[in-house]
Amino acid sequence: MSTDLVIVESPAKARTIGKILGKDYSVLSSMGHIRDLPQRKLGVDLENGFTPTYQQNKSRKNVIQALTKAIKQADSAYLATDPDREGEAIAWHLYELLRKHNADVDFRRVTFHEITKQAVLNAFTEPGELDMNRVDAQQARRILDRIVGYQVSPLLWKQVDSKAKSAGRVQSVALRLICEREREIEAFEPREYWNFDAEFTENKNQQKFVAKLSEVDGAKVDVGDTATAEAIHNDARQAAYTVTKIKDTPKIRRPGPPFITSTLQQAASTNLRLSAKQTMMVAQQLYEGIDTGNGPTGLITYMRTDSVTISEESRTAAYAFIREKFGADYIPEKPNRYKSKKSAQEAHEAIRPTDVGLTPKAASSFLDGRQLKLYRLIWNRFMASQMAPARTIQHSVELRDNNGGDGSRFKFRAGAVEIIFQGYLKVYDLKDVESPDDDDAGATLPPLSVGDACDLKDLKKTQKFTEPPPRFSEGSLVRELENNGVGRPSTYASIVATIQEREYVVKEKRQLAPTALGKTVCDYLVTNMPLLFEVKFTANMEDKLDEIEQGKLEWQKMMSMFYGDFTNWLESVQGSSVPDTDKIKTIMTVFPEDFPWPEPPKKKVRGYDDRRFYNSLKKQLDDGKRLSDKQWNALLTVIARFADQLPTLDAVAEETGFGTTIAEYRERLAARQRQATEADSVICSLCDALEGVKEWEKSVGKGKRVYDDKKFFTSLAQQARSGKVLSPAQARALKNLVRKYSEQIPNFSDIQCHVEAEDELPDENDESYREAQALLTLTQDITAWKEPTGKSARKFDEQAFVASLSKQFDQRKKLSGRQIYSLKKVIRNHKEQINDYDTRTADLKF
Repeated sequence: MSTDLVIVESPAKARTIGKILGKDYSVLSSMGHIRDLPQRKLGVDLENGFTPTYQQNKSRKNVIQALTKAIKQADSAYLATDPDREGEAIAWHLYELLRKHNADVDFRRVTFHEITKQAVLNAFTEPGELDMNRVDAQQARRILDRIVGYQVSPLLWKQVDSKAKSAGRVQSVALRLICEREREIEAFEPREYWNFDAEFTENKNQQKFVAKLSEVDGAKVDVGDTATAEAIHNDARQAAYTVTKIKDTPKIRRPGPPFITSTLQQAASTNLRLSAKQTMMVAQQLYEGIDTGNGPTGLITYMRTDSVTISEESRTAAYAFIREKFGADYIPEKPNRYKSKKSAQEAHEAIRPTDVGLTPKAASSFLDGRQLKLYRLIWNRFMASQMAPARTIQHSVELRDNNGGDGSRFKFRAGAVEIIFQGYLKVYDLKDVESPDDDDAGATLPPLSVGDACDLKDLKKTQKFTEPPPRFSEGSLVRELENNGVGRPSTYASIVATIQEREYVVKEKRQLAPTALGKTVCDYLVTNMPLLFEVKFTANMEDKLDEIEQGKLEWQKMMSMFYGDFTNWLESVQGSSVPDTDKIKTIMTVFPEDFPWPEPPKKKVRGYDDRRFYNSLKKQLDDGKRLSDKQWNALLTVIARFADQLPTLDAVAEETGFGTTIAEYRERLAARQRQATEADSVICSLCDALEGVKEWEKSVGKGKRVYDDKKFFTSLAQQARSGKVLSPAQARALKNLVRKYSEQIPNFSDIQCHVEAEDELPDENDESYREAQALLTLTQDITAWKEPTGKSARKFDEQAFVASLSKQFDQRKKLSGRQIYSLKKVIRNHKEQINDYDTRTADLKF
């Protein structure tokens, strides 16, 4: 083995760099982070400088063994992880772990922003040292997120909804933006208005053109009712019109800067319909290396960046290509310079192709569909950013009745844009955030002069209503986060993905809408911890992390300032939903000493002993201990259940102020009882229907199991008629039997509504449904699958296995327990490829 060891994060990156460096170097992959905070506990010493406790990732056992073996034989170790905070942290963890196994190894840090032969070789000729400021910034972010997640999430489970997954420091702010936009939409009151679109012909050559009514009686058109619209429409059609003004305005349209992470995600969302996560996954493939036929090479620069800077070498290469392909006129007189945001890392570059000579057409032979579309978007945008601006003329024509003189009532406006010089539009004319909306785009005008008479051929009036602000798409949410200073290039995609995986937000027609759970969680967090989840506060924390990276602020000092405020906020919330002990004691007096509590269930039968529960709470309060949220909610449920037997309840509830709360609990209980009664009635009617089946299928043996429809039905019917509730799975099985034997059931149409196929789909709030959905979402991050193992019929292909589960889930909306177990095993084997793995799997019981 070579004595020069190189360690990168991913196998794809290792292959590309290995080909570039040759046999003199041994290039291995760490498969992402090899150490992290523990999964099942806080892992941060809050009393001693917020010192983190790191543990080796169990799934990296084989990787760590291979790296340890390699480091023992190495003279030099080059840590070549990505050039950002996360990459620097991975490199530092590698250093901390591996240096213990060979104290003589010379560890060096190498960084590059593109994986090309020249960039990689240049980086290895000038290796540097670990940037501990960058490591500290990453540690601070990780610890911040861990503290908030671990200490706020339990409050959601106790005080809001047990279905709430967790509270993320930055994700919750994104959720807040979405919920606030939804409330704007809900509160919006549409206002009626009318548009008037005319078709004119000029009298000389009878050429048609369109115009819009812009003024009536000297004021801007603002018509809000049908009667006024009819009057204007009738009067305007009777008038004769002439051209009263012509204006031709030269304009320059300049190209936008090359892509940064946020603008790439927005453009890919708008033009390619890719999610933020999909965009970053494909971009990473282009960055880490594609086999072009001459070996793997990176096709774009590093994709997590907020800088619009480019190297002079890339500018020179772009100019040479532009001159040869389009001509010297397409090169700007002065280089186009773009200004990055204040927080941008100017040492980074914008996202650009590593070789402008590799056009999208040339790359089409070795890129798949998504890769080619994204590469074309990046290539075109970069080339456009280095080209001359487009030159246009904005033509504007005004037409008035009565020659525009006294008594003139109506003014129409027509416009068109004439492109004089295409400039950058030659390669890039897609819809972008920076692209101005132009109502005149695509319109044409005939030759006209002031004084020309024009005939009004048609006038259409159209009733419209103002519309609320649109919901965020993934792209527009990223733009909103960026504009507010929330998040950074490495976090945008995970923020957007996480709020969907936690089921706080769903995507409807490519727009993000909060779920009922999302609204509840957002309201609770904003009401109880308004500063922690305020947009400006979160943006300020991002600035603090930037200061740590720049060496301007010590990370422990920042953590100390934050934690002081955080503990105050936390203390103000904890227990806030549980009333004072004295009030609880008072409401408990509604149960007299001789209250006839029902007998507890027999031993070995699950159930609740209400008397014992009541007495345990009474003793706890007498001992001076507060009730938990769960105990208080359980007590309210008991009160609601026995309300009809408590004659003093109304008076005591009014005295303590619990009247409304108890009324709500009573209504919930009544609703559940109504649903249970309806469900029992349906089950009984289905059992009655199946009693009429005369010809049951014979029992069938499958392996060790025997399936006998008649015996199975008999057991279900006995259970239902004895008063025992069928489980959801048993109820579905019963309905399946009804459908199966429907031809033998008289009047099947009377019960058909209870057994329709869609009724069999699980509730999307069901825990098993949400777990399967979250697990399958995680597999979308996996790009490098293991080779199939085994022989012939027992061969296991994990990629095909996951694909089959995805198909099954799309059709049936459920997976079996065994399938869930196997799916988790596959995911654990590839956890290094899954972005933000620990956070996203924290609630999935791995």
